[in-house]
Amino acid sequence: MGRRRGMTLTELLVAMVILLVGIYAVATGFPALFGNLESERIRTEMARRLEGRMEGLKTAAFAVPEAIVGHDPLDGTVIPPDLYPDENQEPIPGNPRDDLTWVIGETFTVPITQAGETYSVHPFSMGPAGIQDMSAIGDYLQVTALVPLERTEVGMPLGPGQFFVDEDGYLHAPTQFASAEVDYVWVDEDGQRHGVPGEVVENVDAVPTAAPVRGSAVTGPPAFVNVLPDQCSATALIPFTSAVGQPADVAPGFAVLESTYGAALLLSPADANATLRVTYQLITEPDTMGSERRVPFMTEEFSAPTQPPYQVDLAVRGINDEVPLFTEDVTGAALTDPVYALIVDLATGETWTDAEDWVGLDFIEGRLTLDWTAASAPMTDVEARGHDLRVFYRTIAGHTIVVEKAPSWFIEDYIYDTYVTEGLTDRVDYRYYEVAADPDAPAYTQLRFPMSSAEQMVVVDYMIDPDPTAQDDPPRRVSGELHVIPVDTLSFTLNEPNVTGILAVRGVSLTVRGWWRSQSGRVESVSINSFLTPEPLL
Repeated sequence: MGRRRGMTLTELLVAMVILLVGIYAVATGFPALFGNLESERIRTEMARRLEGRMEGLKTAAFAVPEAIVGHDPLDGTVIPPDLYPDENQEPIPGNPRDDLTWVIGETFTVPITQAGETYSVHPFSMGPAGIQDMSAIGDYLQVTALVPLERTEVGMPLGPGQFFVDEDGYLHAPTQFASAEVDYVWVDEDGQRHGVPGEVVENVDAVPTAAPVRGSAVTGPPAFVNVLPDQCSATALIPFTSAVGQPADVAPGFAVLESTYGAALLLSPADANATLRVTYQLITEPDTMGSERRVPFMTEEFSAPTQPPYQVDLAVRGINDEVPLFTEDVTGAALTDPVYALIVDLATGETWTDAEDWVGLDFIEGRLTLDWTAASAPMTDVEARGHDLRVFYRTIAGHTIVVEKAPSWFIEDYIYDTYVTEGLTDRVDYRYYEVAADPDAPAYTQLRFPMSSAEQMVVVDYMIDPDPTAQDDPPRRVSGELHVIPVDTLSFTLNEPNVTGILAVRGVSLTVRGWWRSQSGRVESVSINSFLTPEPLL
């Protein structure tokens, strides 16, 4: 008889069990695999968006703010840029995702009025602004015109656009300028030089009660002796009146925050081509403890779509359809429809939302449709060519891009102390430094910074005396020495010994950081750092 071939029923069942176990293992791994792929896609997309944001800022360095800062709503301390948000604590401690709300010194040139319009528009570069107290608009929005002045010799008659700072520290300028921002060098009783950039000083020729520069208030030791007039520069400041309103409220010398969404400033045609500096607070919302925190929103820029179907895929899918970006206007009045996506035309300053019948928003896919063929559309697809758009929206996972900017200049603690006596520390507590001898090498000088400066890059200009005993070896200047402020010590030691004076300390770093929550609810972050080439101060 021939031998039987094939499998017994038992062998077949065992094989099927093994196969099913393998299939089950593979099947159960698919969700995790897909989740990992989606997480990596989001991280990669956020990194790409951060790179674009960074490049956009660096190519328009003129408009990069002097600093972007924030204070902990719990205790008022400055926010360390390296602090990770801890959502397990209640209330949540201050952190850069939620509390970097102040944009300090965003500079721009007032554009020429568009044809057919009666006002000029400047869209804010960092996001919509908010006013928490309408009775104190000036506390949340300050706009100033900048007029460079030319230095002349002390005591000489002043011509148009000229100034001088005398040895006692008093600013003299044409009487139409009540104040100016001054960079100066002062000398103490030990002969050391100290540089102070960016100090606002009243003009004694326009304000008889004006005080001298703050360096003159330093009683030491070492105490103030005099200012070096030939090492001063000044920019006159002409304050604008801040207001919240619409085009009808525009007038020369007024900066009107567009009252619907706060995404732009409206300015008079009479101020066209003027250089302005604006300081503002980004829109905020109360957390569960009632503390005002930054609204988490995504910002994207792209060219207006001009080919059917006029669609743009946003960087993030899953637009938040439960928590709108806006339910009220800047004044607190309820909007007719909640806004989930705000679109700003960077050429004209016009704003549109997903509530427009020609604007479509796919909340699931994150797709924006601008149907220029609709009768209600503001322009045709041909007219839309060349228009760049900026869109703001809110996601389910709280995606947001935060720009962290080191202060353009720091002041030494001697000057910081003069603000302390007036109760104005919040104006400078994020941009001061202390000078001390290195404890391990007394011949070398150490600089220490506040915690808001952690991980930021600074350059230092200072004077050294290589050999104080040698008459033929005069002091010399060291310019542009670069350092990174470490997180642990917040201090570093200068490269050269025998320092006789710090002339300038300037922040030169820019960080663009993306935040979001993963599918598990964990806070994720990715960042890009860059170096900004400093300009000479003194």
